[in-house]
Amino acid sequence: MKNLFLLGILAFLLNACSKSNEINGLSDKNEKESSAQNLLAITSFYVNGTSGNDANAGTSPALALKTIQAALWKTTDGAGATIYVAGGTYKERLYWSNSGASSAEPITLTNYNNGVVILDGVNATNTAQNEMIAIASKSHIRIDHINIANNYRSNAKGIYMVGSGTDVHFTFCKIYNIGWTTNSSAVPSSTDNASPLIVVGSTGTSYNEIYIGSNEIYNCNTGYSEGLTLTGNVENFLVESNVVHDIKNIGIDLSGNYSWTNAPANVNFARNGNVKNNTVYRCVSPVATSAGIYVDGGKWINIEGNTAYENSTGISAGCENNNNNTEGINIRSNFIYNNVEAGIIMGANAPNSKVIHSTITNNTLFKNYSKTGWGGEIHLQNTDQLSIRNNIIQSASNIVIVASAGYTATNLSFDYNKYFSTSGSSANITFDWGSINQATYGSLAAFKTATGLDANSTYGTASFVSASLPNPNLHLTSASLCVNIGLPSFVAQPGELDIDKEARVRNGRVDIGADESAY
Repeated sequence: MKNLFLLGILAFLLNACSKSNEINGLSDKNEKESSAQNLLAITSFYVNGTSGNDANAGTSPALALKTIQAALWKTTDGAGATIYVAGGTYKERLYWSNSGASSAEPITLTNYNNGVVILDGVNATNTAQNEMIAIASKSHIRIDHINIANNYRSNAKGIYMVGSGTDVHFTFCKIYNIGWTTNSSAVPSSTDNASPLIVVGSTGTSYNEIYIGSNEIYNCNTGYSEGLTLTGNVENFLVESNVVHDIKNIGIDLSGNYSWTNAPANVNFARNGNVKNNTVYRCVSPVATSAGIYVDGGKWINIEGNTAYENSTGISAGCENNNNNTEGINIRSNFIYNNVEAGIIMGANAPNSKVIHSTITNNTLFKNYSKTGWGGEIHLQNTDQLSIRNNIIQSASNIVIVASAGYTATNLSFDYNKYFSTSGSSANITFDWGSINQATYGSLAAFKTATGLDANSTYGTASFVSASLPNPNLHLTSASLCVNIGLPSFVAQPGELDIDKEARVRNGRVDIGADESAY
């Protein structure tokens, strides 16, 4: 479910400029990078919506400007600057006018003295602009501790970055109440879109080195768009430690192959990135299945250490555009529970597309498919070369894995998984393997015999610290039979950690599930 708006705004923004394996993306970090006052060649500007005046120089708190836009216009392209904004509500829609000099000398927009800064869309200036912050082909920028709220209109956006550039950080922001309508019960059509935070690589040169960390995005009526979106020619990114919730569609989306981005086809997809340690919940569309975290046409992306619950589905990798493949997606060490449909959906739904060379490893799936009925914890569509290993798969029904009839799942590898179903009896696990040989297996043993898969997988309870919904603790107890019994030859990839950012292998052998215990 992609947003289908045209990039007419790009022309406006550009014209305004005159006035499996560890991904080679950013390394993990979670620091506030807005402390630029100790760097050389950084000019400081101050904004105070109460006492400031745009006729002032803006170079000290006593000479503060009144509006943030006035401060942005005072920056110089290719020079470092920090804009300190006093706490308050600012009725402005901002255009980001310049790039910084380097990663050491960026242009930073941040709060002053820990004040709460809110960009409010109600009766805001620059009414022709749909975005609260619009950025076109700018580099070396930081937006930190700036809250964005109450932007309701057709194609509303919170932060919209389009074009090409490098070294952009969005940190510690809250983005909420962004929507195509204020009516939370309205059912959208494909032309109804709103995007709280979206990055679109729209040229043959990528947008790259993007860090999106420790933000909260919530209460947004996005229609056919998503809470946090990277699409088009975007590469080398880290999306970590964000909380995304109560979105009327997909929470976090890494997509590709959409012509509206205007990126050349050979680079028109998000790639080489990490999505780590985010919490995503209650992302549910009123019109279709929507994942908490979704890779649609992206490539070479790790989805690691996230917690996804009460979404339509927890985590998904697919490909909606025909004659394209999604490749190299590693879904690993995630807690996925109590989602409305499957915990993980893996595979393309377009007839001539697949998800290829991907893995589902060391995840803990617990009591998904809360809508009840016929469905499993993992749902497979068109896939090839998929490995499913070292996962805890504990179902709320008697159905654990579904490979859907009408799709094709080839070159599968299953092993060292721990299964359990609500009946407590392995005889009642159901694998619908219709895409392979039109068979349903009523037990793990029958499945092993017929397919040759899951030779070392077992049936039984995982023994969690707490197995009570809605707030389970899915860490392993010392009595768990998942401790130190994963794939013996498992070697963690560089930077690969467990759900708690701890070593993926302890005591000589990997555990099954997302938690690597110290036992």
